[in-house]
Amino acid sequence: MRLASPLLLATLGLVPVLALFVVLDARRRAARLSRLVDVGLVPAVVVGASAPRRARLAVVGVVTVLLLALAVAGPLFPGASRLLPRKGLDVLFVVDVSRSMRARDVQPDRLERAKAEIGRALDALAEHRVGVVAFAGSAFVQCPLTTDVEAVRLFLRDLGPDTVPQGGTDLTAGLEVARNALMAEDEAAGGTSMTSSTGRAGRVVVVVSDGEDHAIIDGGSLQAVGKELKELGAAVVVLGVGSSLGEPIPVTDERGQVTGYVKDRAGQTVVTRMNPEILQKAADAVGGVFVDGTTRPDLGLAEVEARVRGLEKRDLEARTVVDYADASAPFAALALLLMLGWLVVPERVA
Repeated sequence: MRLASPLLLATLGLVPVLALFVVLDARRRAARLSRLVDVGLVPAVVVGASAPRRARLAVVGVVTVLLLALAVAGPLFPGASRLLPRKGLDVLFVVDVSRSMRARDVQPDRLERAKAEIGRALDALAEHRVGVVAFAGSAFVQCPLTTDVEAVRLFLRDLGPDTVPQGGTDLTAGLEVARNALMAEDEAAGGTSMTSSTGRAGRVVVVVSDGEDHAIIDGGSLQAVGKELKELGAAVVVLGVGSSLGEPIPVTDERGQVTGYVKDRAGQTVVTRMNPEILQKAADAVGGVFVDGTTRPDLGLAEVEARVRGLEKRDLEARTVVDYADASAPFAALALLLMLGWLVVPERVA
């Protein structure tokens, strides 16, 4: 059983209040009678007095209030279950978690800002399947494609430089893992890419990075991954995070306080810059688009949402829906009968 209005179940708080009032009223009556006559003589002296009858009526009153509280809360009982077809997109976020993403040229830092904006965008992506790939020097699936937005939020919250054991930045590795994840989904669906009538399979791969991967300049393996992603029906959007002016990478303690800055082997402070040229080259290599997030308050997620709305949706796994029936009427009817009985039956014996 579930409730249509769980908050209204707070009216059950009236039950102990009413019970306390009944007990106090009974004690007050007994105290008044004891001042007039001995307790053992009450039935003989006070005509029609019946403590048991009064107690039963009090119980009826309390039960009536209890039933009314349950009726107001709207109890629902499960009925038949059915499969509800679903349509949507596969949106896979490929997030750079390398140490340079801790630079604070955007607040609070590049990575945390990216996580916050992705988390905000999840509300607009609730009807779709969303997944997260983390990459630095290597990559892995942080959260598989799922329609459970809250699960995605939990996995997203745990993203950090320690998520990937190998340092560095290898964007190609991130896209390769994204490709493998999409291929695995196709295999699980029976080996088809579920391509729509327009030739697109309703998939978006969103790369979030500062572009510190200089290996992208070669682009050979990246172009191969891009070709495979296109065959899988995935559109690629590359979002650049950070400033091109340069920012040192802070070193923090367990409380998050800055204790210094990352230095190179020569002892010089490392300055990291968002590299739009490299990110544009990466986007071109995979046939995607590059969005400079430094010019957007949302890092370009609004453009991702617009692309998602413009793509034709694909068939997703059907969702089981249980139909619930309103069961408040029996509770209300029984409460009404008890209330009528409480009003009709006299407190005293004739």
